[in-house]
Amino acid sequence: MRGLLRDTALAVTQLSANQTPTTYRLLRDRAGELVTQFAAALERHGYPRDVREDAVIAQCGLLDETALRHLSGDDLSQWDAHPLQIVHTGRHDAGESVFERLEQRMIEASPNVDLLEYYESILALGFVGRYASLSWNTPEGDGAAKREALIKALNTRLQTLRPARDQAFVVERSGWRFADSLYRLSPWAMTSVAGAVAVAVWLAWNATLDAQVAHLASQAVRP
Repeated sequence: MRGLLRDTALAVTQLSANQTPTTYRLLRDRAGELVTQFAAALERHGYPRDVREDAVIAQCGLLDETALRHLSGDDLSQWDAHPLQIVHTGRHDAGESVFERLEQRMIEASPNVDLLEYYESILALGFVGRYASLSWNTPEGDGAAKREALIKALNTRLQTLRPARDQAFVVERSGWRFADSLYRLSPWAMTSVAGAVAVAVWLAWNATLDAQVAHLASQAVRP
């Protein structure tokens, strides 16, 4: 499933790095295509309906959040009034529901590993959702700290569900993990350094996916 997110990841990283025009019409057309293509690909790959729904709402949430960070003026107002999540899912609560669904999936006895890995990718690409709200700032920690704690819990859960060789987004080098460094950034710091970080994440992920594809091809085929 994570491989199906490749075009969305590229669009998000290019926008974050200011490598694409940020006008409402251009972004809207491209984002709409991405959601439609992604939903169709999920169905072709045979994912259950509930899994497809969770994946699409997360994709819409990521695209909506990224667009709202980079649009301004009337373009911003138009997108805010008609976010992708309403058009494609009929919901307007991605910031909350993405994390609620993730938490529910994590405690399932036999969760869909593809979906959990997909959530890992969505978060690595910078989705903040509910944790941007000041209401999540408490004496126990702010929203960024709670988001980081959830990401670490997700990573731990995934390590129990998949072989070490399949753990993408992790670059081990003398005990240092690239993904952990990304996760420690607050949402606001992540935005300010989005260009450099996003490009680095995309290149690393793209290389990982290509390597996985080549490896799988040599072993025959895996859906």
